[in-house]
Amino acid sequence: MQPKKIILYPLMAALMLGAWAMVPNSVQQAAAQVTEEDEERFRGRFARIDTNANSVTTRSEYTIYRVSTFNRMDTNANGVLDLPEFRDQGRKPSERRAARRTKSFERIDQNGSGGVEREEWDGYADRRFVRMDADKDNEVSFVEFVAYVK
Repeated sequence: MQPKKIILYPLMAALMLGAWAMVPNSVQQAAAQVTEEDEERFRGRFARIDTNANSVTTRSEYTIYRVSTFNRMDTNANGVLDLPEFRDQGRKPSERRAARRTKSFERIDQNGSGGVEREEWDGYADRRFVRMDADKDNEVSFVEFVAYVK
C-alpha cells in the first residue's frame, strides 16, 4: 500500500494546482464580464466617490464618501445606525436585499450591540477600501471598483 500513497499525493497536488490555475485572478477579467446596464450603474456609484473626476478614488475621497453615507443613513442623527436605518436606507428593500443587508449589518456590528457606531463603520470602510485596491497603490481605479462590487 505504501507505493500507492506516493503516487496519489503528487497526483492530487497536480489536480489542485490545475484547478487553481483555471480560477480567474485578474481584476481586468472580472471587470470585463460586466453588462452595459451594470457598468452604467457602477459608473454612477464610482462618480459619487471620485469627487475630482480623475478616474481614480483615493482614500481621502473614499473617507468623505463613507462619512456622507453614514450621515445619510443615520436618519435620527444619533450617531449610531440601527438595523432598519442600515437595511432600509430610506426605502423598502426587496426581501433578498433586506436579507443581504441584515447579514452585512451583523458583520459590521463587531461588538454585537445591535447598532453600528461610527468607529465600526469606519473600520468596515477601511477594510473595504484595502480589498478594492487590488494593486495596492492607495487608489482604486474603476476597473478595481467594478471587480470588487461585482
